[in-house]
Amino acid sequence: MTRRRNNGRAGGPGRQGHGESECRGPSSSARARLWWAMQRLLALGGVEAESREVEAAGTRLHYLAAGARGPTVVLLQGASGGAANWYRVLGPLSRKCRVLALDLPGFGFSAPASPVGPLGEYVAGVVDDWLVRVGVERYALVGTSFGGLVALRLAQRRPERVERLVLLDAAGLGRELPGLVRLAGLPLLGPAVLKPSRPGTRWLLDHVLTSRPLPREHAAALVDYLFWSARTGDARLLAAAVARFCDLGGQREVLGDEELAALHAPTLVVWGAEDRFLPAAHGERAAALIPRSAFVRIRGAGHSPNWEAPEELLAALVPFVAEG
Repeated sequence: MTRRRNNGRAGGPGRQGHGESECRGPSSSARARLWWAMQRLLALGGVEAESREVEAAGTRLHYLAAGARGPTVVLLQGASGGAANWYRVLGPLSRKCRVLALDLPGFGFSAPASPVGPLGEYVAGVVDDWLVRVGVERYALVGTSFGGLVALRLAQRRPERVERLVLLDAAGLGRELPGLVRLAGLPLLGPAVLKPSRPGTRWLLDHVLTSRPLPREHAAALVDYLFWSARTGDARLLAAAVARFCDLGGQREVLGDEELAALHAPTLVVWGAEDRFLPAAHGERAAALIPRSAFVRIRGAGHSPNWEAPEELLAALVPFVAEG
């Protein structure tokens, strides 16, 4: 569950002044539902975290903070849900590390932004400014799916700050994408494809984002969280962002061989062997090109090992980020 400072005002995550603050409770019906959906997930994961907000890169960003000792680990979600996507790994990881999990712009309780230039590079700049604002100088960076592309761009941007890099079923390593996602990148179809619905969210969870069946209570809580995160976002801005990410040919922003070979940070590439969203061959290519890298394949897992196979993921992740 999350903790927040009682500042004498009702309501939930809302706009703050410059600088960091504790996050307040919900201020609208959709945000209230998202707040409780987040609480439900964190309770299922046994997570004790603080919910915080800060102004960075001209927008309001929300994040979860857990743990107080050890190296700092930054967690970046994919293109759905928010920071609570990490609910099954946040608790165990926070026992050895200081963990910060961000709602990317336009997701969860973070305000939307208007991207300029390649999407991964833009969001990496936002994350960079956020980390400067909260006083984090060096960190291990963990990104899943689209968050993996952001992590790659940030590692390029700040090689002196990214001490370790973890790519979990990461975007940005090959063009291939499912057909439905490529259709979402079309300006005329994107808003319709991306319109949130509970049946659509459940289908996405069962047939795209996972391959292993999830416990019933976890699946229901995830559908609730993913749905309300999408409902609180700006549909037009999301469609525009997706159009920057992909087109009918697949991903627009793919790192070349020379870019991967130039990465300095020790890198762990983890992939669900049954990923139906991004093929494991993308991860194998990255691990073959990044100089100090290792590749871990999780059997039976799909695109979301942080939901499907948390124990296997933690077995690889914790020694890498906490013990070196």
